Amino acid sequence: MKQTCHHTLRKSLRLKRQQLNLQQQQQHEISACQHLLNSPYLKEARKVAVFLSQDGELGTDTVIEALWQQPQIELFLPALETQPDWHMGFSPYRSDSKMQNNRFNIPEPDVPLEEHQSGEEMDLVLMPLVGFDLKGHRLGMGGGFYDRTFAFKLKNPQVKTPLLIGWAHACQQVETLPNESWDVPLDGIFTENGFIPFTEQ
Repeated sequence: MKQTCHHTLRKSLRLKRQQLNLQQQQQHEISACQHLLNSPYLKEARKVAVFLSQDGELGTDTVIEALWQQPQIELFLPALETQPDWHMGFSPYRSDSKMQNNRFNIPEPDVPLEEHQSGEEMDLVLMPLVGFDLKGHRLGMGGGFYDRTFAFKLKNPQVKTPLLIGWAHACQQVETLPNESWDVPLDGIFTENGFIPFTEQ
């Protein structure tokens, strides 16, 4: 029953973001990027994980281009084809990175596995999502990759890094999301309207 509920919710929220026109998508992307660049969160960050947006997600191209201009920041993309004992790794991502598609046809940097880094090594992670609520609960695509990768934060609440920050359109907010014991909460979220913190840093 719960899976059916999640499936229906995912479907309606994906539809909502897909219905945004190109101009709205571009405006939201530029605004959210500006909010991130003006925030204090990048000052301390050295290793930042991003994702390649698709399916109506809040765009990440602008933020990726902007972060490549920050000499102190090293960018990473999630890698599913990674070290055997990791649920998900993070590959260095540069403007000249050679790419290859993973099993979901999502491009990943084609780099040797020894260059991959673990979730623990990131300072800030921009996370894709389908929906969120104001308690920091996140509805993903159902694969569980992010939750399993950052489960160490649940086991040890004293661990502050990496900061797990959602990246989404404001229209993806819902009143409340069902929360499972294995769901790793967000520390905050950027939308086109600004930043919403969920935990005290």
